[in-house]
This record gives sequence, structure tokens and C-alpha cells, in this order.
Amino acid sequence: MENIPLNAINPRRWLVLTVVVAAQFMYVVDIFIVNVAIPSIRADLNASTAQIESVIALYQIAYASMVITGGRLGDIYGARRLFLIGLVGFTATSLACGLAPTGSALVLARLAQGLTAALMVPQVLATIHNLFPDAARSRAFAIFGIALGLGGVVGFIVGGWLVTLNPYGLGWRTIFVVNGPIGAALVLAAIWLMPSQESKNAHSSTL
Repeated sequence: MENIPLNAINPRRWLVLTVVVAAQFMYVVDIFIVNVAIPSIRADLNASTAQIESVIALYQIAYASMVITGGRLGDIYGARRLFLIGLVGFTATSLACGLAPTGSALVLARLAQGLTAALMVPQVLATIHNLFPDAARSRAFAIFGIALGLGGVVGFIVGGWLVTLNPYGLGWRTIFVVNGPIGAALVLAAIWLMPSQESKNAHSSTL
């Protein structure tokens, strides 16, 4: 890989990597964490089998259907902006899942959660590419890959703990509500740490 001038390297890039990978990790955990709470959700909300299946599937379907668009929007408007929009939306929709009064409301909230994840997640790879133009990129992607691999395991384990411990009497709702403070902390960290990036539209307007 070519030599990169020192002034082109963001001195806080490893902190930025921690933030974006943590957001990616939160998305992966939420794929799996809901599975261990299904019996509690069914009993508490009197949810039908179709609703329970939708809670699991629509999250990933919504993400898959929107992720290419999310990546393209990041190219147009900037990875930082779309990451923040997606992260704020993901945090808000996670809380909506945790506060859902009915099975139908939970299904809609999970759909929205998947859509906002599709805005957030593509910007993780874009940010790694932008911040690591040197030989450190391989290490950054290794960290990214480890986070992906651990997300599923942590989702099952933490989900089981949260449902069993039942903090504040929230029951299954804890698996979604926990994203609130985590997401808020990541939003503040991203605002502070992530460099602003020129969108392609802005760049083309100057040519």
C-alpha cells in the first residue's frame, strides 16, 4: 500500500473505529437477542404466531431491502451524516420496540428498526475505508470481523441474562430498552469524534 502523509491520518481514528464497530455490533446483537425472549413476548403481548415470526424476520428483511439505498445515500450525503441519522433512528426504534403495547406495534417497530439499521451499517465500512488508507486497514477490518462474529453469541447470552434477571421488572422489554443508553452514548461519541466528510454532491458542485 502506498505511503500516506502523516497529516492525512486522523489521530482519533481508532476511537472512531470503536464507535462505528460498536454500532455495528449492536445491530448484529439485535438479530439474535430477540430469539430468547420469544416465549415472554408471546405471553405478555398475547402475540400470534404470525406476529412472532414477523418480529424475527421483518428486522432482517427491512435491513436487506434498504441497505443498498443506505450505502448510496451515504455516498451522496456523507457517511457521518447518514451514520448519525441511522444511529439516532435505531436507538429510537429500539425504545419503540421496548415500549410496544401490542404485538402489531412491536412488528412495526421492528420493521422501522431494520430500516434505520440499513442507514447506519453501510457507513461503518465507508468510515473504515476513509480513515484507514494505510497498512492499518487490515487490522481495522479484523476488528470489524471479530465484532460481527461475536454479535450473535453475545445476543443469545445477554438476551438470556436480561430476561432471567428481569431488571426493573421490564421483562423481555429490557432487551430493547438497553439500546437506549448505549445508543445515546454512541451518538454523542460520534458527534464528537467522527470527522465531517464532503458529500459527492458538494464535491461535484465545485468542479
